[in-house]
Amino acid sequence: MIRDEELDALLRTAPWMSEDGRKADRYARVDHAELGPAALLLVVAAVGGPASGRRFFVPVDLRGGRERPREAHPVDEFHTAAVLRTLAGGTLRTAQGGAVEFRSAGGTAPEVRRLPFERGWSSNALSLMEIGGVAHIHKTYRCLDDGVREPDLLRLMNGTGRTPEWTGDYTYTDPASGTRHPLGVVYRYAPGEGIDVPLRQNLRSLWPALSRLLKDGSPESVARRHLRPLEGQLREAGRFLRGFHADLAYRLGDGTPQPAYPAGERLAQAEDRLAGLHDRTTADPALPGRAVRRAFRAMEAEVGALHAELARPGASWTGGPCHGDLHLSHLLWRPPALIDLSTPSTAPTAPGWAAQSPLEDVVALQRGLEYFAADEAAFEAAGRLGADSLETMLGSLDGAPHLPPAQQDELRQVFAVADHWRERVRELLLGPASGGPLRRLLYLRRLLHELAYNHAHTRPYHAAIDLRHALRLGEGGSGAHREPEDVRP
Repeated sequence: MIRDEELDALLRTAPWMSEDGRKADRYARVDHAELGPAALLLVVAAVGGPASGRRFFVPVDLRGGRERPREAHPVDEFHTAAVLRTLAGGTLRTAQGGAVEFRSAGGTAPEVRRLPFERGWSSNALSLMEIGGVAHIHKTYRCLDDGVREPDLLRLMNGTGRTPEWTGDYTYTDPASGTRHPLGVVYRYAPGEGIDVPLRQNLRSLWPALSRLLKDGSPESVARRHLRPLEGQLREAGRFLRGFHADLAYRLGDGTPQPAYPAGERLAQAEDRLAGLHDRTTADPALPGRAVRRAFRAMEAEVGALHAELARPGASWTGGPCHGDLHLSHLLWRPPALIDLSTPSTAPTAPGWAAQSPLEDVVALQRGLEYFAADEAAFEAAGRLGADSLETMLGSLDGAPHLPPAQQDELRQVFAVADHWRERVRELLLGPASGGPLRRLLYLRRLLHELAYNHAHTRPYHAAIDLRHALRLGEGGSGAHREPEDVRP
């Protein structure tokens, strides 16, 4: 068994550990099970510090001797053993009377081996496995208490062709509470790139010809012409997303109508967050004060308009299940698929079922495009002006009054093209702009969430992006969807 000082050294320096988890006074062993000779499946808890009580799943390789324990994720034998046990099914009893339960789609256990894989960064652990000659992902979840629902969602969505094919998963059952916590999942590898890849290639190929193109057309016409090669794929991706919402609602629902979305409660939360952010953000010396104050007035006006919508007789909006944390990189194409599902609630009887909507995914992609296009424009403008990208991002917010007029014009041109390009992508992917109240409420909530995060983490660059789009509230350009407002896919 791993000693306390070894556990401390292992976790405090782990690259995946959150900053609050790293500040724990110590780490306590909660429970464990042995996965044969391959690994110790260890559940630990942070004791003291800002993350006190939070629990983590740590597979540990002890084969190098008791003096040198290490995480098992780099070890081929751990992944092979975990996948084979998942395919076989069954239960491992834990030291404290809990259980690690393995389940699979069934069938014989074929040959399994680990493959080389450049997984990029993830707070969870991903490995590429070959199962019977077919590539699969073995994913383990680091944090037990995060409300992970992905394994169940993948299993329920099997056969739709919208998500990777579920092969199996394993969960830990807490002996004290009986609560089940996903530890790992195995699913067929989904090839392809996120939609952000072709979008980045398209926008970056526009910049070298920008000056020439603007001689023959407006920023809007330049952006629209340059996106023509992607029009078909973007429209197809939008159709795929709507099909996903329809399949998800069918697979998770029980045939009863979706209840009313708790709009009043969610609007009150947004209003409280806006009030809490006001003084801190408007006093931030890193942000241009006049523009910040205008942005807050625009958000306050939007709250007032949404209150008026709610006060109308019979006002009620319905939603439905959604992806839950959709980023541009999670929407694959060629072939299309959706990965990393985080659906907030998975059944009509589960908490939070009413408080979700497919429009959350629409808003998430909208916000993703806003960050994406602004970031590309700030970097391009910085190169043209010989400036820092923070300077150009802040300049896009307040007009950069400190720059000479010629440089101000160049800054405006770059951001104008990026903004029109983004709006055209949004239109192709998500449909004509919609000013419905539920979408506007969800957009405002996400905007405030991201602004609060960026302010709390001293990220003026990203906060400036949020404030740019806060200024546009009420202009009809803060979101879109092809479906009617009371979406019921």
